[in-house]
Amino acid sequence: IGYLQFIEAADRELPRLVVIAGKEHVLADEVLDRLVSAALPDASMRALNVDVIDARATSDFGAIPEKTAALPFLADRRVVIVRGTIDLKKEERDEIAAAAQTVPQGGLLIVDHSGKPARPQGRKPADEAAAFAKASPDSLIVDVTLNAAACERYINRLAAQLGATLEPDAVTALASLENVTEIKNALELLSLLKKQISEDDVREYALPSSDAKFWDLAGAINAGNAEQALMMARELVGDPGDAIGPLIWLAAEQQIIWELRNGARGTEYAAATGQNAWRINKLLGVGRDRSSKELKERVDVTMAALERSLTGRRQADQALEEVIVRLTARK
Repeated sequence: IGYLQFIEAADRELPRLVVIAGKEHVLADEVLDRLVSAALPDASMRALNVDVIDARATSDFGAIPEKTAALPFLADRRVVIVRGTIDLKKEERDEIAAAAQTVPQGGLLIVDHSGKPARPQGRKPADEAAAFAKASPDSLIVDVTLNAAACERYINRLAAQLGATLEPDAVTALASLENVTEIKNALELLSLLKKQISEDDVREYALPSSDAKFWDLAGAINAGNAEQALMMARELVGDPGDAIGPLIWLAAEQQIIWELRNGARGTEYAAATGQNAWRINKLLGVGRDRSSKELKERVDVTMAALERSLTGRRQADQALEEVIVRLTARK
């Protein structure tokens, strides 16, 4: 089941084996706390009935059956947690899976397989989590990866807990961070500053300031406001070489606008290229009034300026100003 389904579910009887999968460590910690609290409601009994094995610090998992078979002390369940399994070799994962087959009634084995592998090549963490779960017919997988819709639900849920409300566009902008730790930290900060949070608030306090400045520059250019764009460019560029960053950004932005005009879907394009989905979707209407040919010319203009700057044929700050003038003249 998904993280939100697990968190929002009514109290349920816990199985003997629970596997936590997915990339979000913060959510995995929350799921783990919920599981331990459900298994051992009396907090004073947890120290006597919970064993934690750090898979990053040992390669010997032979003690798991003995620990899960130990009788609970003044409690209903005995809990064994194996953390940090994401980087284990297959043989080590198989050893844990074998131990999971022996968990008795009254025992609870939690395998925390969350996070991202240090060496992801050829790895399939979801399949690995499923292999753990298959070791016992009495098992559950909790996936702590959030898709876009679940991420927005998480944000609204957390905001309510913090006593704040967000405009729909603010939720979308915050979700574009695509990292629950960053989202949580940003929302906690925003809720201290305001209880009604707007898209502009998220942009100012939560999104990278350099990105926001580049977005403003690109926005002024796309609106045809040369004076404002030139002023912003001069604020961004202290030394001539500093203009390379804005040039790269503008070249990429014009490419995105052209791709969107030719049928690319915003969210899918963002996922494929690693771009900010909120920003990409903001560009959907920018090229609507221009032909595909004209948009391609804008790509060529920015790419040519970037190439001249990188090869030393043109000073970067001068190339940036020339690009701004040329693009804003093409309304």
